[in-house]
Amino acid sequence: MSEFRRQHPVAAIAQLLAVLKQNIVTIIILFFVGSRNSGDYFWYFFGFGILSALVIGFFSWMRFTYRVEGDELQINKGIFVRKKLYLTKDRIQVIDITEGLLQRAFGLVKVEIKSAGSGTESATISAITRREAGELRKILRGESVSVNTDISSEESFETQEPEENTKSWRLSSKDLVLAAFTSGNFGLIASILGAISGQMEEFINEENLNYLAEKLPGYADSTLILWVALFIFIISYIISFIGVIFTYADFKLERNDKEMVITSGLLERKHTTVPYNRIQAVRFVEGVFRQPFGYGMLYVESAGFEQQNKEKSIVLLPFVSKKMLQDFFKDFLPNYHEPKAVITPPERSALRYIRRPAYLLFLAIPIIWFFWEPGWMLFSLLIPAFSFGWLRFNDARLNIDGRVMKLQYRVLARTTAFIQKNRAQVTQLTINPFQRRKKLATIQLTAASGAGGINFSISDLDYDDAMSVYKWSVENKNEYHSEFPSG
Repeated sequence: MSEFRRQHPVAAIAQLLAVLKQNIVTIIILFFVGSRNSGDYFWYFFGFGILSALVIGFFSWMRFTYRVEGDELQINKGIFVRKKLYLTKDRIQVIDITEGLLQRAFGLVKVEIKSAGSGTESATISAITRREAGELRKILRGESVSVNTDISSEESFETQEPEENTKSWRLSSKDLVLAAFTSGNFGLIASILGAISGQMEEFINEENLNYLAEKLPGYADSTLILWVALFIFIISYIISFIGVIFTYADFKLERNDKEMVITSGLLERKHTTVPYNRIQAVRFVEGVFRQPFGYGMLYVESAGFEQQNKEKSIVLLPFVSKKMLQDFFKDFLPNYHEPKAVITPPERSALRYIRRPAYLLFLAIPIIWFFWEPGWMLFSLLIPAFSFGWLRFNDARLNIDGRVMKLQYRVLARTTAFIQKNRAQVTQLTINPFQRRKKLATIQLTAASGAGGINFSISDLDYDDAMSVYKWSVENKNEYHSEFPSG
């Protein structure tokens, strides 16, 4: 692969679709606003925009070439400003292969090469054949490639020879449906739908609302609001359900001696590699709707390549029972386990946990009451706020042994994080004046994730316990202070 190669012409269309996908919400809003206010002129501008994007995509395809020369992947791109990207094999950490609808229609795939210090988008080859993708992946992973290698369009992108010490895990159809039913994504979708509905004045106006109100049973302003909220909730739930099905259909996790490979997706099949040497921490998240059933989602935090925020953590298992975690660790992540020693916040910190969620209510309720006479009824919200604080106190715990730490805490969902001692990038022990009086402290560990880091913290631990954790983390790395901090 020493000669420069060009992508399939479908890459021009793929770029157009990527732009439309990234700006879908903006396009929908402009569609309702622009089509009403500008008439036919809107469609002229809209068509001109699509045509311009397609022309730019065509010239981008013409100017995009790639090759592997020695130990280096070289990519040249850019229409007016030429950009040259050079990635050496030892810097490349992850090679993802995605089969989108467009690519699958032409027997093509998209390859994303992620490495330390490089942006994901700049190292993306949008449309090449399955055979070229398999060859490229083998070369960049340092494997030998036969001149007569023949990778047919129906074969996977894994090496054709069986790997040693391989194991696999699949998401059953039953668990996929349960994962879709208990997904909490509909809250975000509902907020997006609410923002879009604010721009649909052509359909949501006084005349239509009055007509709708006459059809609703027990009409009142409050019931109308409830019906609208219920409608948005149902639509959001359906979209969320379908999204989970499409994303995690036919989910499969395979492991070998060097890495794990995640394959999933109904319409868009994605193959994600997770090298063992890049895993910094493991995180099990029990959502509000999944925790009562004992299920959650397992993430891995992987360092060394730059990703978008939403992809900062890699979903290792989309739906798994908490009881099965230790068995899963034995088969797939033998360096992780649940330590025996347990540290919990002392009883004297319980009041701090209980009252913390109510601070904002204490400030907001008197102001609302001043402007709205029934505002005093909001004091009833203090009961669930105090209950949530008590729940956070009971969930907070920390397990530790010679090489692994487990932290359990709750923001809204309950999170259980596992981090190895040598993967803790930064450890902070902090004490504010209110904690000092009760001899309490907060411990926070930072692990590398994506291009930045992810924080895990437990608040209001006994100072001696927090200091023991701090010593555990920095032992043989940096010196630590044994005295009670003065600031």
